[in-house]
Amino acid sequence: MKLTHATFCILTALISGAAVAQHTESGAADHPSVSNAAAVQNDTPAQLRIAAAKQQIKADPKKVQAYNELALALLARARESADPSYLKDADAALSQGLSLDADDFQLQRTQVALMLGRHQYQQAKERATALNHRTPDDVMTYGYLAEADIALGNYPEAETNAQWMLNMRPNNIPGLLIGAKLRMLYGDPQGAIDFLNLAYSETSPTEVEDLAWIANQIASIQIESGQNDAAAQTLEQAEQIFPHYPYTTENLARVRISQNRANDAPARAVMQTAVSDEPSAAAGAPNHATVAADLKRTTAAPVFAPVPEALLTPHPTGTDHVIHNAQATIAGNPNDAAGYARLGAAYFQYARETGDVSDYQLAEQSLTKSLDLVSADFSADAALGTMAEVCMGEHRFADALTYAQRALSLGTGDVSPFAIVGDAYADMGEYGKAGVAYGRLTPRDMTLSPRAAYARDSRLSYLKFIAGDTGGAISLMKTAVTEGVEAQLPGENLAWLYYELGEYETQAGDSASADAAYITALKIHPGDYRALAALGKLRANNGRYAEAILLYEKAIAIVPMPIFVAELGDLYAKSGNQAEAQKQYALVEYIGLLGHINQVLHNRDLALFYADHNMKLAEALDLAQKELEVRHDVYTWDALGWVLYKNGRLTEAAQASEKALRFGTQDSLLLFHAAMIAERLGQPEQARNELKEALQINPHFHLIYANAAQQRLSALEAQSESKEGSE
Repeated sequence: MKLTHATFCILTALISGAAVAQHTESGAADHPSVSNAAAVQNDTPAQLRIAAAKQQIKADPKKVQAYNELALALLARARESADPSYLKDADAALSQGLSLDADDFQLQRTQVALMLGRHQYQQAKERATALNHRTPDDVMTYGYLAEADIALGNYPEAETNAQWMLNMRPNNIPGLLIGAKLRMLYGDPQGAIDFLNLAYSETSPTEVEDLAWIANQIASIQIESGQNDAAAQTLEQAEQIFPHYPYTTENLARVRISQNRANDAPARAVMQTAVSDEPSAAAGAPNHATVAADLKRTTAAPVFAPVPEALLTPHPTGTDHVIHNAQATIAGNPNDAAGYARLGAAYFQYARETGDVSDYQLAEQSLTKSLDLVSADFSADAALGTMAEVCMGEHRFADALTYAQRALSLGTGDVSPFAIVGDAYADMGEYGKAGVAYGRLTPRDMTLSPRAAYARDSRLSYLKFIAGDTGGAISLMKTAVTEGVEAQLPGENLAWLYYELGEYETQAGDSASADAAYITALKIHPGDYRALAALGKLRANNGRYAEAILLYEKAIAIVPMPIFVAELGDLYAKSGNQAEAQKQYALVEYIGLLGHINQVLHNRDLALFYADHNMKLAEALDLAQKELEVRHDVYTWDALGWVLYKNGRLTEAAQASEKALRFGTQDSLLLFHAAMIAERLGQPEQARNELKEALQINPHFHLIYANAAQQRLSALEAQSESKEGSE
């Protein structure tokens, strides 16, 4: 169930007075039936309520409750039509009512519903909490608290409030709908359907839109579970109950696409969105234009399967046992160079698994000891190769190159260090040299082992992506995954291949395939922090904020990478929780500046964080320039260009951005940055083309900037049309 739809839909159920009462009609058992529906009228239920409320106001302009009824009807119409412009009208109706009686409980409660519709979840929770203290036996207030808690990721609190609802009034429809949503979030689709079926049976046959909405939620779960034929039947019934319902149209399209009948998919309405200036990533609760843009983006968004609870927590990998065994070996023989090399390799693997930079230092100490004992004969090969990998992990690219070349100079015949040579060149932006080095991983007249083949193909895949061939990168990475499985790679290493595959698929705008790749990574290596954060980002960019928050929090609890913390902060800000957002932003700086290694590892991320949030821009420029001293890859040039843009140095920004895009890399964020720079330089045509390309590649490329790109593109196209019309 999509979050935006769920927000409109559940709050509308909650604001219906009859919805809280226990109905006596019996009906649907497993699936909704047409026989339960009332005859469809020309005017929708919400339109009839709007007309009735307006008639009351006309008869008595000082009747406070009539304004509340009008606001409730307008909120219902927002759901009915999937048009957030009705929220503005609801706000106006509430303002008129409150001007007559500022203390009216019903009006204040409906204000909470409006806040939920605007994604102002923290404010909604605070207001609902105050109302709950004022009137603790109001069922709908508990419902609003549950809705806000779900959006903010507070699932246990949401469950408590939902239980209160059902305890106070058994089988009330809002409580059942929230229960269904929680069941889905907890990975129990059948439990969710059970709740929805019960809610359907409790709904009056005259509430045709409510019936159609519940049917759509059932169908959505059926689609996620692969039950496309059952979903099609459910949706056909929904269409008969309430024709031309936007959510039915959308879900039917999803079914047809899943059945490889895309040409049969019904056309979807495209909502017109207002255009505003580029929003700050730290902006507060979204305005109407942002809500409309969110709806536009989520209309075609994929439905993601819940991530099983068992995959959210790391499992023991056995690497710690390898470390203990190696420690025991060298304790018995302090001059065992091979033992120190094995210990260093184990520490390096542990650093990969945990993200703990202190393990890099432990690895380096062990490897240095090994090389002190033996450094010039064949037996030094392993220690030199692992030391090169440690240097790569610490972003010491020149040192990595030196150690890898030393390993090759031993003449053992092992060509695997060419992989690190290529990696070092790639991170330094020397992509041609990287390609040559990777090519050396295929010795002449030799059959490549699966391990060597995966090492080569996974790296050549990255070069294809940089060169603008994302499809080729995906294809070659799939080959590398197969080779990695055949090579019986450790779980973390194989999971990394699936994670990288997901990253390319995300860049290509294929969210469903990316989601599957990330979840496979978690199945292989439960609790993989990169995959958890990637799943969070995917859901956040597609409007699934509550799930995204949970996944980010799980990832950060394992490895608090500054970039993950920053993205979680933006997610809280987008959800209206400014206090929590500021906590995350403060943590970004603390982690990024904690210790020498962190300062080296996170220069670029911290520079982009400052630039995105319009803070410490001079310091951001210093960090980006420091990063450029050690590497000249496309992403460092992009970061420098964006920071220069934020500092108002537009000509230099354009030059840096041009270097970032010189290979044709199909990355929507790089194109967005370039477009914003071009527009500021008075180059609207270039900006339009780059924005179009960014959105064509991936319309959900960023939590904040995807909307900004759509808005700026609309503004530029309107300006172009106006200019052409005046000529």
